[in-house]
Amino acid sequence: MTEQLYYEDHYLRSADAVVTALSDGAIILDRTIFYPEAGGQPGDRGTFGPYEIKDTRKGEDGEILHILADGSAHPSIGDRETLTLDWDHRYFFMKEHTAQHLVSALLFSDAGIGTVAVHHGEDGFTIETDKAEIDDAVLLRIEDSANDAIRRRLSVWQDEVGHEEAESLGMRRSIKVSGRVRLVHIDGVDVVGCGGVHVSSTSELGEIAYVSSERIRGHVRTFWKCGERAVEYRRLNASVLRSLSVIFSSEPENVADAAARCVHEIQQLRHDAAKLSEKVASLLLEAARGKTLDGKTVIFSSCVATRYYEGLIGDDDGLVIVADEEGRFLFHGAKDRFEGLRAAMPGIRGGGRGTFYRGSFEGSADGFLSACRSLFSGNGRIEKA
Repeated sequence: MTEQLYYEDHYLRSADAVVTALSDGAIILDRTIFYPEAGGQPGDRGTFGPYEIKDTRKGEDGEILHILADGSAHPSIGDRETLTLDWDHRYFFMKEHTAQHLVSALLFSDAGIGTVAVHHGEDGFTIETDKAEIDDAVLLRIEDSANDAIRRRLSVWQDEVGHEEAESLGMRRSIKVSGRVRLVHIDGVDVVGCGGVHVSSTSELGEIAYVSSERIRGHVRTFWKCGERAVEYRRLNASVLRSLSVIFSSEPENVADAAARCVHEIQQLRHDAAKLSEKVASLLLEAARGKTLDGKTVIFSSCVATRYYEGLIGDDDGLVIVADEEGRFLFHGAKDRFEGLRAAMPGIRGGGRGTFYRGSFEGSADGFLSACRSLFSGNGRIEKA
């Protein structure tokens, strides 16, 4: 089995290693500083001499697989090269993983909230809890406690104990492995079984920010950021708030109320505009009915959207075709007439059922309607070409 140097020193960035086996685009080494993906923490990436390693995972037999980049040449068994971590990638997830431990511990100790699942990503981490509802005030209080722990520069360390001893500690989550157990301690805050890699002090986390929450599978899933991502998030929020304050001519603390008033006014204006459009549609339809080709066939253009006519055209109306300036049409008539229109004008798209059919056309409304008038005779049948 591969010697796991990353447990001896989480900060080790390079080490020599020898290829002991090859496995479907991956290499197995006698020793490694690359952590394999596990527990929601992504696997490491970097280089092995001239070879690029894009990921590190565990195989079905527990061997650590160093996944080579697509198209990369393969080393041979027995080759010795220097492993070099993509340190920015590793250190980011060391911090994020430790931050997740800290937040999960505080959720449990301060609010009685357990962790069901976690996920780590480039933009932040999530903690799915065992609760169906959590007030935001509780999560903000956890954020405060987490940042206090960062300021107190608490030590973080790992050790390994027997399974029985680990069980006697009454940890916040059950032990998922047999045999000896690797424990992660955050001084005075948490101890839990974990095989990941972590920073040595909470001070390295910088800051932690609570972002949002959502319901999933009957649980609350919470979203968090730490370190540089938390700083970016805080600065982005501040920048957006400053911009909105200018747009709404409002103090920052009053922006939400100003935005709510604006949304309400827009909704009212849309409602009023819809009512006016319905009135315009009614007047245009009445005017078009007065200029029918045969008393039953009505073909005309509209300055308002065709959707406003659907409630105005009834069973007593004959063939009605209306087109708007956005390239949409509404057809009222028998299905065979619509199918005949579509066959005669392949450029139109649309469909429907009963006596109503909707769709779009290419070109101008005047051109489309002119073609419709030429296709239909006074009895509402399509003229033969």
